[in-house]
Amino acid sequence: MSFLEKMIRFIQDWFQKLTGEQKRRLVLVCTAGFAAILTLSVIISISTSGREEQPVEPDRPNLNYAIPPDDIFLPDEPDFIPGVLLERERRSGWTEQDASEYWQDPLIYGEEQWRVKIEAAIDEFLERVP
Repeated sequence: MSFLEKMIRFIQDWFQKLTGEQKRRLVLVCTAGFAAILTLSVIISISTSGREEQPVEPDRPNLNYAIPPDDIFLPDEPDFIPGVLLERERRSGWTEQDASEYWQDPLIYGEEQWRVKIEAAIDEFLERVP
């Protein structure tokens, strides 16, 4: 028999020996004790929740970062890199000089494989056009 079983057996024997009046008093004392503990815990929780917490100062940044900001955000661009052209003026016609700004011929460096692929794609497209 384990220790826990011995304790339970002892409490059962002790409780059975009590008279009806003693059992009522025991239940009343246990109920009052439980009510007192519950009341104290409610009072303590109300008194601690009523306290104002210290506000966090918005002017002081939190310097304890889990990930350094340099690893998350891109650094500022240097001044010599040109900006992005978000839109350009619409033209009715293009000269070769106008297009050279936006076009780089992939065949300049002698890459014949690109010429073959491009011509095959153009031929396939033109065959499908009615």
